[in-house]
Amino acid sequence: MNITKTQKLLYIAYGIYLADKGQRLFDEHPQCWPFGPVFPTTRNRLLKERLESITDISDNAEINGLIEKVFDKFGAQTAQWLSEWSHQAGSPWDKTRLRVGFKWGMQIEDQDIELYFKQMSVA
Repeated sequence: MNITKTQKLLYIAYGIYLADKGQRLFDEHPQCWPFGPVFPTTRNRLLKERLESITDISDNAEINGLIEKVFDKFGAQTAQWLSEWSHQAGSPWDKTRLRVGFKWGMQIEDQDIELYFKQMSVA
C-alpha cells in the first residue's frame, strides 16, 4: 500500500458514496493531478504520518462497510493499474483535464464523479 494506491481507493469510495447517497463522503474535493484524482489534504497527512497510524477513518458502520467493499474489489490492484483506471477516456479526471482553462490541481466536479459512478458497476 502506498500513497497513490490509497488516494485511488479513497477516490473510488468517494465516487461510490456520492453516486449512492447523493452526498460527499467527506468535505475535501478531489483534484486533477497528473497521476489521477488526489485529495491534497489527505495526501499531505499521509506524507507526514505512517498509513498504519491513521485510525480515525470512521466510526460509521455503513462507511466502514463501503471501505471494506472497495478494498475487496480493488485492493489487490496495483497503484499503476488504479491510476490507469482513473485516466480512462470519459472519466471525471479526463473530463476535468480537457476543460477550457485547465490547470493541474483543478477540482474534479462532484456532478461528473456522481454520474460516472452511477453508470459503472463498481459498487
